[in-house]
Amino acid sequence: MKDLLGQLAEIFDKNEHFQSELLKFDRALKTPEWAFFMGVLRLMQGKMLEHMVSKEFTLLDEIEKDVTQRTYYNLNQILVFLMAPLGWVKKRSRWKQVLSDQMGKVKPNQRKEQQDGR
Repeated sequence: MKDLLGQLAEIFDKNEHFQSELLKFDRALKTPEWAFFMGVLRLMQGKMLEHMVSKEFTLLDEIEKDVTQRTYYNLNQILVFLMAPLGWVKKRSRWKQVLSDQMGKVKPNQRKEQQDGR
C-alpha cells in the first residue's frame, strides 16, 4: 500500500495533467457538497481506532493483532490521502527532498580521506 501511494507522489511530480486533476479534486473536497464523503472517511478511521482499543482486539493472538494493525495502518494512509491528497503529496515530496538534501550533506569519512592522502 505504501508503495502504491508513493507511486502516486511520483506521478504527481512528473505528470502535469495528474497535477491539475489532483488540484481540482483537492479543491472539490473543500466544498460543502463533499462534507458527507469526508465524514464517512473520518467515521472509517474512528471505527478502526475503536476496534483497536476494544476487548475483542485485545484478545486476539499476536499474529492476528500484527496483521490487523498493519492493515489498519495501510488503510489509514489511504484515507488520509483521500481526505487531503494535495497535502499528502506535498508532504511526501517535501520529505523526499529533505532526505535528498540530507544525503548531499553527508560528509565522507574524514579518516578515510586522511588515509588516502598519505
